Amino acid sequence: MTLPALESLLIKTAGIFCSFPCPGCGNPLPEGERANSFCRECKEKIRFITPPFCPGCGGELDGALAVCSKCMREEKRQWLEAVSLFGMEGMGRILLHRFKFYNTPELARPLARLASEALERARTEFDVIVPVPLHWTRRFMRGFNQSRLMASLISEFTGKPCEGMLARTRMGRIQSRLTREERKKNLIGAFSLKKGANCKKRNILLVDDVMTTGSTLSAASAELLKSGASAVNVFVLARR
Repeated sequence: MTLPALESLLIKTAGIFCSFPCPGCGNPLPEGERANSFCRECKEKIRFITPPFCPGCGGELDGALAVCSKCMREEKRQWLEAVSLFGMEGMGRILLHRFKFYNTPELARPLARLASEALERARTEFDVIVPVPLHWTRRFMRGFNQSRLMASLISEFTGKPCEGMLARTRMGRIQSRLTREERKKNLIGAFSLKKGANCKKRNILLVDDVMTTGSTLSAASAELLKSGASAVNVFVLARR
């Protein structure tokens, strides 16, 4: 089976494995609770980021200004707004690591449900959802692209189309092991618009799993804007 076919199968079946138990702890959901939802106990262990979101990083505002104090020290972002679901700590970190590194794609559906609710609360406007691509070698090693899986399911919940417009043109070094400046250099020329993709005059929601410095999202956003997108907003599961 090809990787795209495998990813399509995962998208279609992501909800099958967690129809009744809580996808966080495995305990049965209370009667009347909809499938693919986290139980109350698990939700209480996740530090959700609540609006208003900092448009620069998707984190919480920590003052009276329009951006958080950390983003005040950063270069202006390529995107208009950012939304993140939870902080990279506690139960949120555990869920993300299980989803990303421990072959648990079934977590995509309950996380995507929470993501769509967060986007609705933030009133984020977008025409099309675009996942940040993985280089084919990393996708082969992992078995799926977690960002594409998330984007496809957010599309299902929001009714907005999901299109894989971007390609990862070179692998580069693993971002998490690099300094801030090394991350920027590592991503020069890392993305390109796929042949036949059309982002002209479209408002794009760019989806990734984690934001640390924002270098990956900045590079991907820059390519979309250069190719004619009218605007880019970003969504990430976790803000580190």
